[in-house]
Amino acid sequence: MTVHTYGSIDFNQPNTGSPFPTLNGDLTVLARLAAAFAPHETAPPSMVVSIDAGALLVAGAPLEVKAQTSTTIAPPAASPRIDRVTISPTTGLLTVTPGTEAANPVPPALPAGQLPVAQLRLDPGMTAITNARIRDERIPAGGGAGAAGGLLGIQTFTSSGTYTPSAGTTSVVVELVGGGGAGGGGAGGGCAATSGSQGSAGSGGSSGSYARARLTTGFTGLSVTVGAGGAATSAASRGNAGTASTFGTLVTAPGGLGGMPGFATTPGIVVGGSDAGPASTGGNLVNTAGNPGHHGFVLGLTAVVGGNGGGSPFGGGGSGGGNGAGLSGLAPGAGGGGASSIASSGARNSGPGANGIVIVYEYSA
Repeated sequence: MTVHTYGSIDFNQPNTGSPFPTLNGDLTVLARLAAAFAPHETAPPSMVVSIDAGALLVAGAPLEVKAQTSTTIAPPAASPRIDRVTISPTTGLLTVTPGTEAANPVPPALPAGQLPVAQLRLDPGMTAITNARIRDERIPAGGGAGAAGGLLGIQTFTSSGTYTPSAGTTSVVVELVGGGGAGGGGAGGGCAATSGSQGSAGSGGSSGSYARARLTTGFTGLSVTVGAGGAATSAASRGNAGTASTFGTLVTAPGGLGGMPGFATTPGIVVGGSDAGPASTGGNLVNTAGNPGHHGFVLGLTAVVGGNGGGSPFGGGGSGGGNGAGLSGLAPGAGGGGASSIASSGARNSGPGANGIVIVYEYSA
């Protein structure tokens, strides 16, 4: 492409000559970025979609990709449908992923390892895809199509497994939160049965420790462990701790600690919350311990409440029970809530902690 010098035009000021040569040059400069992989109708419009030429950075080398046109796209049979147009971040090849027909259709999920380009709104009986039917969803430069180091995909582990990088991945950012009280959601303490002059309340479990790391080597084929949340407990026993989430041996996010037990006691007692567990290791961006669980309170014979579980970076912990069982941790790595009982009541279970999570963000540079 012939280059031009970008010039600033102020149309509020008098011009000694025509501004159009400068304006045309400016548009040529901008087109290199703005027109990359731009989706549009064909001429004349038909049941295909075209995208303009663009450029990608693949394994540190520029790749020029020619303009492309899709294969013929069949219209929906009975109800509207939204299809998704994507390109490969390593070859630039165009793919159309069909959606599901519905009265109120939604686009299909972005295929793993693909970059978004456009959505197509299709109706039964249509014979041409016009620009009015195309929604541009390209990512601006710095975060996707045509951008160096663009995000290729995201792999989320909610159970243990093995990490296999998507094609073109040269670096990853991984974030982990542990299982158990301070990691995947340690259970809040259970509470004991009470007499007519007693109440009981357990504290919340702490959330899991959290880590975030950027890795450029050694991440292929690593074992991924997702920490388990601490199991619920009952009858004045401390909540179970969660277990650690790991990304191979490179990054470890320990599990959280269980909440303190709720013993039967006369009113006027505050039950201390669980401590935060040990901090994570291997996180060259972030290493941190989990959030501690909240206190439980026995304020009167009929005024008791268990402590809330500690929240994780992904969301809140389980609520403490008010004369009832504690609730489960809500978000990955969050602590479970403590239980409580008013006078002359039975023992109650604490809330279990939430399991941890491991998320891998894959980049092309």
